[in-house]
Order: sequence, then structure tokens, then C-alpha cells
Amino acid sequence: MKKISLLFAASLLLAACSGKQEASNSNFTNAINEFGKNDKVCLAVNLVLDNAQGGINNMITLGNKEIRIARKNSDGEKVNKTALKQMDILTDADLYEQGKDATLTVNGGPDIPQAVYYRTSKGEANVLNSAQGSLLCLGTQKVDKIVLFTEPTPANGMTISKVVYDAKLVPEKWAENLIKATDENWWKSLQEPQRRAAILVLTDKGWKDERALH
Repeated sequence: MKKISLLFAASLLLAACSGKQEASNSNFTNAINEFGKNDKVCLAVNLVLDNAQGGINNMITLGNKEIRIARKNSDGEKVNKTALKQMDILTDADLYEQGKDATLTVNGGPDIPQAVYYRTSKGEANVLNSAQGSLLCLGTQKVDKIVLFTEPTPANGMTISKVVYDAKLVPEKWAENLIKATDENWWKSLQEPQRRAAILVLTDKGWKDERALH
């Protein structure tokens, strides 16, 4: 009886191991999602500014070390309400901290009050500097659906499979609020699944995204 129990336990262990190494939608989904947890989605996000920066800068990309936003125009009217709301979201999330307001004088006109923000260490950790400028890291991606995968094939001493899948953005809560405040239509488009491809490698611990092995 004891011998039968040991054989049964060994067969269960063997089945569990072979299950992880099987080429299947579930195993490939788990492998891609495991890598995706640490693969941040970083995009350029601009402040929504009114034409009231005194001709200094009407395009500000989030991620800069210091950001200044006009509170009023030269006529004393309140402006940049959306941009200030965007910064409130980032301040609440501790990606920026608000400094003391400044003033700007343009061409001898009246002083323009400016809100001043400084990037925090948390903000720096969520910024990726690229050739296109500062990119704000908004979250990660997860598999929405496996579209297809190739038959596992030997290559360079490994067994690999190419997987085509649809991925959906998993935004941080602050990022969701920020995107919605920036542009509702943009938020809707980011919710749409995006077609992606990955090369998975068979290891003794199951399938892994090849990028995780580098």
C-alpha cells in the first residue's frame, strides 16, 4: 500500500512538471504576464495648456524635473485648469511636489502668477528618458488573449515558440486618473487591446519570456 502511494505521488509530480512545460495558452499567458509585471509601459504625456504661457512655452511634457504653469493670463483671467488638475493628480500620487508660486513678467506687461512643481524621487523612478524626450511610466500590460503560437522548435540549443497575443494596459490608479483628465478619447483608445509578439523559451521551470533570461 505504501509503495502504491509513493508511485501515485511520483506520477502527480511528473504530471505537474510536464504540465508547466506544455505548449498551451495558459502556460504562455502566465509566462508573458510574469515578465510583464516588471516591463513598464511608458508614454509621452503632455500638459493640456491654454495659450497663456506668455509665449514662453506652450508645450510641456510630464516628466521634467521642474514644471511651471501659468495660473492667469495677462488679462487676469484664470487659465490652465486642466493642466493644474493634471498636476494635482501627480502631486497626490507623490510624483511631484508643489513649490512656492512664482511670477513671470512678459514684455513689460503685468506679472503672470505661475504654479511651480518639482519632480520627486518617486517621480524620477516613473520617468524614462528617451530620444523622443521624457516618457511617463503609466503601468504594465497583461495578456488579453493568445492569438496563436508556433510549434515548439529547437533553436540554438533551446526550445522556443513564437507567441502572438493581444495585450491590455494595466494602469496605475493615478495614471488612469491622469489619462482621463488629459484626454477621454485617449483613455478609450488605450483600453483597446494591442497586438504583440513574444519569443518564449522552454526551461526546467516551464516557459519563460526570452527577455527575462538576459
